Parts: sequence; C-alpha cells; structure tokens
Amino acid sequence: MDTNPAGSMLQMRVILVAALLGGLACARPDILMLDGSIRPRTSPQSIRLIAQEPTRPYVVVAIVSTVGDVETARHELIKQAARLGGHAILFDTSSITRAGGDQSSSPVLTGKVIVYTDSTGSN
Repeated sequence: MDTNPAGSMLQMRVILVAALLGGLACARPDILMLDGSIRPRTSPQSIRLIAQEPTRPYVVVAIVSTVGDVETARHELIKQAARLGGHAILFDTSSITRAGGDQSSSPVLTGKVIVYTDSTGSN
C-alpha cells in the first residue's frame, strides 16, 4: 500500500497523460498529398467509399493511412477526405494491412482520396 498520496496522484496523472498521448498517436493519420490545390471542405456524409475505379473522370489528391480498428480507421479516412475536399475514397486489394505484419498487430487502412473532375452527379 502506498502511504504517499501525492506520489500516487502524480503517478496516476502520468499514466493518464501517457495513455491519452498514446491514443492520439494511434489515431493520427498519415497523409501523402499528391495535389496541392486548396479545395473547400466537403461534408463527411457525402464521401463515398468505393472499391472500383469510377467511370467518371477524377484525380487522386492524396493517399491517407491510419492505424486502429477498421471502423475507427474508416471514420478517420472519411474525416480527412472531407477536410481535403474529396468526393470519394478509393480502396484496392492492399487497402487493409497490418502494422508489423502479424495477426496480433493493429490494422492499417489506406485509401486514395479522389476528386471528380466533371460536374455530373453519376458515378
């Protein structure tokens, strides 16, 4: 039993700060910008997740990767695509990998943020 309450409180704060920073580090996406054009943000609800090359003309403006459970990573990719003014995220066969390569490591989700270059509403 610890008889120093100030020491216990400090230790608890250090643990909480370390956990918070660790969580933030895992959630931070890696973004490779391929097009430096500034675009207005889009709504996260408007971002489409697609697994096939669209028939509409488009450009890839960034490649975004994030580590974490697939659902959290998916939400982070959508958030970043919207921030970059994207219209969709294009996934391919290498979009889900594992950091470290084994089954016990965290999934890495990677997608291409695309912007359609035409003005039609169909895919």
